[in-house]
Amino acid sequence: MKKLYQAFFATLVIAVLTTATILTVFGAPQSADENDEQNNNRDFSATLGGFNETPQTLFSSGIGTFTATLSDDGTTLTYTLSYTGLTGAFAAHIHLGAPGTSGGVSAFLCGGSKPSCPDSSGTVTGTITAADVIGPAGQGLAAGNFAGFIASMRAGATYTNVHTSAHPGGEIRGAITTGED
Repeated sequence: MKKLYQAFFATLVIAVLTTATILTVFGAPQSADENDEQNNNRDFSATLGGFNETPQTLFSSGIGTFTATLSDDGTTLTYTLSYTGLTGAFAAHIHLGAPGTSGGVSAFLCGGSKPSCPDSSGTVTGTITAADVIGPAGQGLAAGNFAGFIASMRAGATYTNVHTSAHPGGEIRGAITTGED
């Protein structure tokens, strides 16, 4: 009986050591949170309002939301921009600029090279690829640098801005963050 216990214990020790070696070499299974981190934050969002405008905070009845998801292969950003309470919206962009700072345009969401913006309220959907990234070169982001554009979004250095005829510099703005707002 003693030999049976010794054989069982030896087998158990070998199994534990083998499992530990496999986990060390190949890595332990990952939790959902760790998988999300590996996806490098594929989801982005912003809540837009006049009080977020810079350099001049605006009292505006306009509000909006922005959500976006990066494709699995990292080459396309699919977005939805919704807003209401505006008059004369003519352009919406993603700008390179941290909260509290103004920055240049990185990509159009509506207006310009994209379909027209809804005048007062509505929803715009679309995609952004490397061909849609226009800079701003003066801030170190070259046209077509999609990886740099996404890195800026992940770093919290971008914002969504909707421009109107009443406030051409922007009437509602929201800092883009990773995940859901």
